[in-house]
Amino acid sequence: MLRRWCLVGFVFSQLACAGAEPNPASTEHKFSQGMLPVTTSSPQARRSFERAMRRFEDYRLNDTLQDLREAVKADPKFAQAYILIAKISKDPSEQAAARRRAEKLAAAVSPGEALLIRWLADAQKDNYLPAIAAMNDVLEMYPDDARLAFLAGDWLDLQGRYEQSKVVLEHALSLQPNYPAALNDLGYTYAYDSDFPKAFAAMDRYVALQPDQPNPHDSYGEILRMAGKFDAALEQYRASVRMDPNFGSELGVADTLALMGKEQDARDEYARAIVFAGSQTDKIQFELQSALTWIREGDRKQAEKALLEVAKHAHAAELCTLEAEAHRILAMYEPDPKHALRHIVAAQLALQESHDMSASDRDEELARVYRVQAVRAAEFGEMGIANQATNQLESMLGKSRSRVTQLCYASAVGAVFVAQGKFSEAISHLEEDSSDPVSLRLLWRAYGNAGSNEQTQATATRLAALNVPTVEQALVVPQFRASLVSQARQP
Repeated sequence: MLRRWCLVGFVFSQLACAGAEPNPASTEHKFSQGMLPVTTSSPQARRSFERAMRRFEDYRLNDTLQDLREAVKADPKFAQAYILIAKISKDPSEQAAARRRAEKLAAAVSPGEALLIRWLADAQKDNYLPAIAAMNDVLEMYPDDARLAFLAGDWLDLQGRYEQSKVVLEHALSLQPNYPAALNDLGYTYAYDSDFPKAFAAMDRYVALQPDQPNPHDSYGEILRMAGKFDAALEQYRASVRMDPNFGSELGVADTLALMGKEQDARDEYARAIVFAGSQTDKIQFELQSALTWIREGDRKQAEKALLEVAKHAHAAELCTLEAEAHRILAMYEPDPKHALRHIVAAQLALQESHDMSASDRDEELARVYRVQAVRAAEFGEMGIANQATNQLESMLGKSRSRVTQLCYASAVGAVFVAQGKFSEAISHLEEDSSDPVSLRLLWRAYGNAGSNEQTQATATRLAALNVPTVEQALVVPQFRASLVSQARQP
């Protein structure tokens, strides 16, 4: 099993070699000159599919879905279009139906398309080892397909596997140096690694290639915000809004204002974003983001009211993961141990509801819930409950190689060790999850108690510089920054 995970890097290193040869056994590869085939009997379906892929590369996801729906309407046996609907749709029922249809049709398509379907379908079913294996195989089969490489890099970014994503996206750009979509994702990958000079350079190229498209400005805004350049980020987001008010960049404006401490202005922008939301999922997600502004303001009553409203709306829409997320956030924010653990139970119950939902979405949200349970129980001194939650995560990890579950387990174990005063043991676990504010704060504490002064300072610097519009950042970073300022003022 470890060999297969190591193989990801091996295949990507092979792809990056200029002399990589196509798979001689693939007649489809020869016919399509190195591109993954598109099996459809309908010229109209093929045209709709190609338009969908161009729009996907421009991050116009609602338009992409509409084109893919038109493609399968023109050709009900269009397997590749179905699996991409499953990948992109935010409607759990549509996602599940499209995935099942793609898998049913997989036997009638080319070997490469069958691998693509297996990769994306197994990932949604929380079968990450066979998903990675299928991804490796299709990339090896078509090493000269820049779009396929972009699709892999984009997926790896979403999995939090940034080093692997970087290699495959750089390979896509070696095939097509002015490939806007690959530049976009590569810029994010550099930013996630805090390499902002390279991220900005990628974004400059991206904007220059598509100056009249909204997404380059939206992406540049997000990366500038990550770097703490809020005013410049707002300029980019607002440029995107001017180009296309329906694109969705109001959300970026709202998130940036929230991080700047302008919470009422942020709520006004979230309200505008909700008006233009492309789906019910987006609408409730924006409501959730708006609810976090009350946490940033320290208004516990309004925060609880807003989050309970989100949970209610998500329940009515049968969006169980968002309902669970709202309760998970309440569990993180609630100071009373009993009330916090009640929200944990509510989140777990929401995930047990028998609605359409991919196994990966359900399991990864459940892993986040168990992580919060372990961290809060350890904080409250309820070590039995904390250990039970870490055991649940360990059991989940034995069945899945989800990156989310791996990080949740590492964070939970680290939190338990910190609560037990076992700081040296905690460090190796918390270092695995060193992008999360809660884990970073625990890691900072563990380093300090272990006497690692240099690492303590480096961790403090990294934690204070986190600018992401998440509940973890809202709960940890502003308070941590204030404590650093207070310490600096002490004689």
